[in-house]
Amino acid sequence: MLMKNPLDILAKEGCKVQSLTVSDQHATLLISHQQLIAKDPETDNNDQDSNTTTITSLLKLTLQPFHKEILSSNPVISQDDIDKGQIPERNLLDHNPIASKEILSFLKKYTFDLKSESGAEYSYHSASPNSNNIDTSNQDESSNSISNAISKFGCFDVELISPASPYQISRAMPTLGHVLINETYDMYSTVVQPYIKSIIDSGSLSWIKNVVECKKETERLLVNHEEFVINVDTKWRTHPPPLTTPRSEWYNHPSTADLYCLGIVKESSITCIRDLRGQHIPLLKAMVKEGLAAIKSAYGVQENQIRIFVHYQPQFYHFHVHFTRLENEVGCSVERGHLVSDIIQNIEMDSNYYTKRMLTYKLKKGSPLENLIATHITDDEGDPLSIDNSY
Repeated sequence: MLMKNPLDILAKEGCKVQSLTVSDQHATLLISHQQLIAKDPETDNNDQDSNTTTITSLLKLTLQPFHKEILSSNPVISQDDIDKGQIPERNLLDHNPIASKEILSFLKKYTFDLKSESGAEYSYHSASPNSNNIDTSNQDESSNSISNAISKFGCFDVELISPASPYQISRAMPTLGHVLINETYDMYSTVVQPYIKSIIDSGSLSWIKNVVECKKETERLLVNHEEFVINVDTKWRTHPPPLTTPRSEWYNHPSTADLYCLGIVKESSITCIRDLRGQHIPLLKAMVKEGLAAIKSAYGVQENQIRIFVHYQPQFYHFHVHFTRLENEVGCSVERGHLVSDIIQNIEMDSNYYTKRMLTYKLKKGSPLENLIATHITDDEGDPLSIDNSY
């Protein structure tokens, strides 16, 4: 499958754009367009709608505050619904074609250069103002300097997910608050594990195979072990561009305060912390050892400066480990992060530790998993019991 450039999608006839979340630093846009699909002559019933399908994509941007007003002009959900904790899937706003057209016009003024790609649906780009939109004619040297400054200040990074699955779109929806979940192993096996299986069966994790087989993201590869890979995580936004910056310049780079690397196991049967057993101790220890050595070699950062942890619930259900600099606190909230050193000790004491332990984490209100768990939890009379202990 050819990797898409955002402009290819934005140029589609009938393309629509709505904003999911917009802040002073980030924006996530939902893009949709119709695409023709081949008809099956044996089943064609002359239904005019049967030869089209809706393709949805997510465009995640880092931005300057002056972009905020236009990118937030076509929201998918009202602020009132967010404040009241309404479920976004039930209270979506109508599409505003005028605002959508303005957002499209804004984005089309940029050139999107590929930085890296993860697989079937993920790609990462740098966006810079199209030179045709910067008029430097009849300007003196001072004016040209101003134009150059504007062109640099107007740049932003972009993550494109296309096509985006319902799960990915749900994750990107505006938050309506959170609930704290106390997950027993019975709840996991009854509700959460089938949910995880449905995500895997949907095929939305196909991109991971390309990464662990070193077919994609090789410019970010730090370790290729027989049981895992360790890459520079795309969340490390300040990292020098891996495609164009020699690795010798990575060492002691000023951006190492934001260090963020990711280890991904090659064995697909390990989906999350719940699947870990005593037999996985050598794997975990090897990943820690190899990851610390690679980070020290590539960046000059000492072992005692690195936090190594996993998430539960994770962002995707293929077991992976996070390596971050202590100064970087992204993703290490107490109700989500589990230190790998603790995990190793736990399964050294009891190989089946994570089949017995209750795990506590927070979920977005109205997210698919939260809805499933809310339905599962009942009171003594069998009626659904509220888990609305949001904070």
